[in-house]
Amino acid sequence: MRAATAVLVLGCLLVPLSLARADDCQSVADAYDRLSKVPAYRQVAALGGAPLMEAVIVGDVMYVKHGAKWTKMPLGPGGRVEMQKQVIPSAASLKDCRRVGPETVQGKNAVAYDYTPPPMPGAVEFDPQRVWIAVDSGLPIRMTSKQQKTEVVISFDNVVAPIP
Repeated sequence: MRAATAVLVLGCLLVPLSLARADDCQSVADAYDRLSKVPAYRQVAALGGAPLMEAVIVGDVMYVKHGAKWTKMPLGPGGRVEMQKQVIPSAASLKDCRRVGPETVQGKNAVAYDYTPPPMPGAVEFDPQRVWIAVDSGLPIRMTSKQQKTEVVISFDNVVAPIP
């Protein structure tokens, strides 16, 4: 009887934990889905603290800066949404999602989540990452990967195409 009670109690404890992780994966997936649909944003990536890349996305056009030169890359209608779905097809494709807690990033209230993105076809598997999601907009505003030593900061204010 004690063993059956212990199994029942343990089962009741584990179910809410797994649901919380599924909800955390849904929060992460929803944030990236929102990102693919905003009118414009700027993304600055650094590797080990050194600038690596800057990108500006306006509508379905991506502008990428390497050194001092900008390159225009039209994505076509719906290209941003399609590109994002290749990276994170769904919440179920994410692993090890966990809400870390509230923090302030770029002066904004945010909630940090740890997660592991799915591997992309033909690429190496991704390391665990952390994303900070702004409370007011539900959009990702910062991402890091400790093992890859990368940091990405995303901004949404006053974003315009850097070249015609």
